[in-house]
Amino acid sequence: MTSTPWYKNFWPWFLIFFPLVAIIGCISLFITAIGNGPDMVVDDYYKKGKAINLELSKFDKAKALYLHGELNVETDKVSFKFNKGDTSNIHSLKLSFYHRTIQAHDFSTHLTPNANGEFTAIIDPYSDGTYTVFIEPIDGSWKLKENITLPSKQSITISPEYK
Repeated sequence: MTSTPWYKNFWPWFLIFFPLVAIIGCISLFITAIGNGPDMVVDDYYKKGKAINLELSKFDKAKALYLHGELNVETDKVSFKFNKGDTSNIHSLKLSFYHRTIQAHDFSTHLTPNANGEFTAIIDPYSDGTYTVFIEPIDGSWKLKENITLPSKQSITISPEYK
């Protein structure tokens, strides 16, 4: 009786299969983890904390001016119209969208006024998801903030409250 070589038998391959799958899985998870690190890590926490205090004063200024408005975001256009507040010195707005988890989806645009009193801009296609929206004048004297989910079929009310 001649014995067959080990590599032609079933059991050695069966015993090698599971550790080999575990090793391949660990390597692929390691490569995925290295390539997709978190985007929200801040290097200098002290400077970031000081900037937060400055941001809070901008929100207070918007509250003092009693600024309220309606934001409409469509697939290719965004518009903002003030409902209340002192808007006499506002010539254009900066609108920034920050995605909650993926920094690559962040975008911003400048809104210019039209004849209807709305501030509008054309935007590139965006990724669906939850965003934090900041609206501020070009001089950065005040700031409004709202959390929204895109796409949105209705107007979003923006008011100067801490959120």
